[in-house]
Order: sequence, then C-alpha cells, then structure tokens
Amino acid sequence: MLIPVYIVGFILGGLLLFAISRRISHRGTKTVLRAIAVFAGPLFFLVVFSFSGWEVKKTYEMEWLRGQPALDYVGYPTSAGSDVDDFVVLKRKVEYDHECFDAFRSKELAHYLAGMPKHVAKVEYRVIYDFYQPRSEMLESVGDFGHDKDSRMEILRSMCGGGEKSGSDARRVSCFPW
Repeated sequence: MLIPVYIVGFILGGLLLFAISRRISHRGTKTVLRAIAVFAGPLFFLVVFSFSGWEVKKTYEMEWLRGQPALDYVGYPTSAGSDVDDFVVLKRKVEYDHECFDAFRSKELAHYLAGMPKHVAKVEYRVIYDFYQPRSEMLESVGDFGHDKDSRMEILRSMCGGGEKSGSDARRVSCFPW
C-alpha cells in the first residue's frame, strides 16, 4: 500500500514549506505556506478516503448463450476434448452499440440456465468505485444461482473470461457506470 509513502511525502513536504516560510519576510505569505504545510496531508487523506472504496451492488438483466453460440460469440475455438454445452456467456447491451460479457465453463451453471423459461437472467455484481469510476467488479449471482456457498464457489471457479465488444461507435463506455 502507498499510504506510508504519502505520509512520509507530506511530512517532508511540510518540513520543506516550513523551512521556506522561515526565509520569507512577508507575514501573510509565511502564514499561507505554514497553513498549507499543516493542512495539505489531512485534506488529501480526507478526500481520498471519502471518495474511494465505495461498494455498490448492481443488478442487470443479461442475455445468456450456451454451447456453440456462446463459443462463437467470444471467438473461442471448439476444443475436441471438452463438452461444448458447458460453455456459457452472459451478455448485455450498454450505450452506443456496446456490449459487456462474462464467460464461464460450468456444467452446473449451464444446467441451471437451461432450465430457465427465457434466455434472460438477473445478474448481480458487486462493484467498487474510486472517484465515481469502477475499480473492480465481482459477479455475485445469476438468478438464484450463487446465493448458496457451493454455487457461489462454482461461479468464482468457472469464470474463464469477460470483456467488452464495441460496435461501430468507438466511444469509450463503462460496463459499470456510476
């Protein structure tokens, strides 16, 4: 973690500002430099800790693909030794013809999704934001799959990819906007 580096940097910077302020004769400038030396570090940490590490649960309706259509969507070659039906892709459209997806190789998840009446499932993510920008995301559940310990571990163990597909519009779009 970089926090000790920041603390040492603010202490050294504060000492430097105090040394500079001793050589300045103008009283107002001297007071301002000393105030900056004392308050810059605490203010920095207050802002950083106030606007980073926000954890938010997000739920999206996502289309699921299974088997060969899922492999084709991701562009993976079909491997002769594995069961193609165990491959699952969850995808959703976001703005500007942009898609976000997660890929899994799981017999249990594929079986669960095959029993659903539609090719759409509610997918819940836990997203951590820093300054309103996503730092990390973790898929928590797919419908009811993922609410118990065994299926939760299956989601974590079976994830084999994910990403974004851009359409014709090249604008940068976040999969997890604030």
